[in-house]
Amino acid sequence: MNSPEETAAGQFDSLAADWSNSDRDIALAQKVVRMLGLESGNSLLDVASGTGVVPAALQSLGILPARYMAVDISSAMLAVLHHNYPEAELRVVDFEKPFDGGQPFDYVLLYNSIPHFTKLDMLFANAASCLKSGGAFMIAHSRTRQGLKEHHARIGYLPAHDPIPADSRLEELAVRYGFQQIIIQDEEMFRFSCSPPSPLIKDISENLYKSKRRNPALVHRHIQYS
Repeated sequence: MNSPEETAAGQFDSLAADWSNSDRDIALAQKVVRMLGLESGNSLLDVASGTGVVPAALQSLGILPARYMAVDISSAMLAVLHHNYPEAELRVVDFEKPFDGGQPFDYVLLYNSIPHFTKLDMLFANAASCLKSGGAFMIAHSRTRQGLKEHHARIGYLPAHDPIPADSRLEELAVRYGFQQIIIQDEEMFRFSCSPPSPLIKDISENLYKSKRRNPALVHRHIQYS
């Protein structure tokens, strides 16, 4: 009997050959890249990359990353990406398991794939371990939270969990894994972004945490995230 991961990989493998990125898909991915702030010379880890709508957007914007790594659970999806973008680094991995991408990245992006993730702790843990100080982790979707629910209703799909987790859940996870500068937008499209602390802020935070362990009276409003 196949594991859930093997089943998911098989499903996406079967779709890869017919999976195309339309002009509209690329235009939406361009918006995400602009929101991310990625520029030529930066490095990007593209999580659940599929067949490569993000590198298509980068190419159309004239952005040349110093390093681009695409990771996906589907080897067939990555084969299509490699055919179109042979310079990309590829890793067939399940990002809901511990992951080591080598040198840290300026940006980690999960675009249009958050509905397929259930082990959110590992998602955030991996993103935190893969980022440089001063970088950013973004979860984005081309539809809003409500728009995605309406889309699922139109096609008769009943998800087992919220396709886009609640803001409070995402905030909780971000704080748990040391992120700050949290931004959430859910208007034309969905965007959640956060940044790891700088080394100085990290040292201050760790010292404050130790102080709170010694003196619980120092614990303030952020306990809502525990």
